[in-house]
Amino acid sequence: MRARGAAVAFACIALCVQTVVLRAQAAASTPGRNVSRDSARSILRGKALIGAFRDSLPRYSGNRLRCASCHLDDGARATAMSWQGTAARYPRYRARRGSEESLAQRVNECVMRSLAGRALPEDGKDMRDIVAYIETMRAAPRPPNVDTVKLVGTPTAGRRVYVATCVRCHGAVGEGTKLAPAIWGAKSYSIGAGLSRQTVLATFVRYNMPYDHQVTLSDQQSADVAAYVLAKPRQDHPGKEHDWPKGDPPDDVAYATDGARANGKTLPSARPLLSRRVQPHQPTPTPREK
Repeated sequence: MRARGAAVAFACIALCVQTVVLRAQAAASTPGRNVSRDSARSILRGKALIGAFRDSLPRYSGNRLRCASCHLDDGARATAMSWQGTAARYPRYRARRGSEESLAQRVNECVMRSLAGRALPEDGKDMRDIVAYIETMRAAPRPPNVDTVKLVGTPTAGRRVYVATCVRCHGAVGEGTKLAPAIWGAKSYSIGAGLSRQTVLATFVRYNMPYDHQVTLSDQQSADVAAYVLAKPRQDHPGKEHDWPKGDPPDDVAYATDGARANGKTLPSARPLLSRRVQPHQPTPTPREK
């Protein structure tokens, strides 16, 4: 029985390797081009990093999440911030930065905000491997956008939904379990993450949660549970006040920005924040350290 189990596991791993390499070949600019052994290793390592970021790169992690906590099915699920066709869209202008952003910079935005971690060196092997994996989906068509859940949520109603449908995986106090990640508190994503926005979280919940789809939540239930989760404390994101420098933040951004203040926009109510565990950027080395 053990031998049979090992054989099945090996077959699954081999199939996974073959799928990723075929994806890479499809993404290559020259039809029929083969992926080198080094490139295949880079792609597979990148896939491993997005699936086990904290365990693989603890120095850069600030919570217990991994890239695949939000980009479900290793970035392939159409309704969960899919990476299909993403590489072909970069570099591109992004309003939150207020300038053009490369794919590596976009990855680091997720590391610093969603993983509450420290930016990876953009020219380092870790970043090259993660980008190499995302590049395997370059040629895939972008999934159609789902309808955004724009309803106002009520935390009290959201608590009832959470207890009934979410607590079994995410824990009684959002701490996470072996089945699912933390969704508030020090082990979860920071206030600077996209999922800290009401409409983004509500839409993600509506189309992806519960993960096993034993229940289907309505738009209102999704909005309510998002409001409940986002009323809880989470790590701060230093420098968030500089986001959307042109003063055009979305209406549901979780924090005040200098640009919005300068443009006289209504500022959001303050949310409970926890101290940052890992600073987003590496400290600048002194001349002696260089």
